[in-house]
Amino acid sequence: MKLLSKLLIVTTLFISNTSAGLVDGISVIINNEPITLYEIYKYSQKLKISKKEALDILIRQKLEDAQIKKLKIDATSFEVEKYIENIAAKNGISVFEFFEVLKEKGIDEDEYKKDIKTKIKRDKLYRHILTSKSNSKINEKDLKRYYQKNLNNFIVAKEFKTVVYQSPNKDSLEKIKSNPMLKPADVTIEEKLFKSSNMDKNLESLLNNTKSGEFTPVFKLEDKFTMFYLKEKIGIKEIPFERVKDYIYSLLKSQQDEKIINDYFEKLKSNVDIKVLRKP
Repeated sequence: MKLLSKLLIVTTLFISNTSAGLVDGISVIINNEPITLYEIYKYSQKLKISKKEALDILIRQKLEDAQIKKLKIDATSFEVEKYIENIAAKNGISVFEFFEVLKEKGIDEDEYKKDIKTKIKRDKLYRHILTSKSNSKINEKDLKRYYQKNLNNFIVAKEFKTVVYQSPNKDSLEKIKSNPMLKPADVTIEEKLFKSSNMDKNLESLLNNTKSGEFTPVFKLEDKFTMFYLKEKIGIKEIPFERVKDYIYSLLKSQQDEKIINDYFEKLKSNVDIKVLRKP
């Protein structure tokens, strides 16, 4: 769901005087709705993607907004509040504490609520599209076929021999991934053995999904950036099909839903008036 997940990141764009040239420049007009060079630039910077990818997302958003308006889809204040309550509950904190965390990160409460309202409306639109299209049923054979084809994804280990890299600087760890011989001064390196019986389940999942001889992605752990190099998995065994078939079903259903939604908007895109004035 790569594209969908990016689409759900709603960015508030602040226009400064120094950006006047970008703001004034219209790149694309879609159904009489302009997309500026500045919008494209800000999305590419925020999401760390190319300007072409940013433009594709903005065009998709314009199409979605038009459909939301056409279908008269809305989200109430109650729905927004409930959505936020659920996020806070999943993180084991109160709504007040949740907004305090947002405040610490420089996120405005009202803007955040606007973004959530937009997300709820888009989710309703997706559900409308899926219910209006006929889905092919995913059966037991499909699940078993996926399981057999992707057995490497369903192997777990009892122990993990790792090298743990930590640094206050993310770039230092990224450089090590490119050149493992580097030893930046701000990086601590420690060999560590983890046992599945008493380790964090999120870390266990991460290491199980990492191949021996490879690095994990860099992530933030407390106040430091962390990365693991997986030297060896010990006590490897396969997870039985019955234990993972519900997970496989959810995965295949998600892929199927994404294809239906993407196909819907690709068809819609081919039937709308899109004028390219300036390439980003």
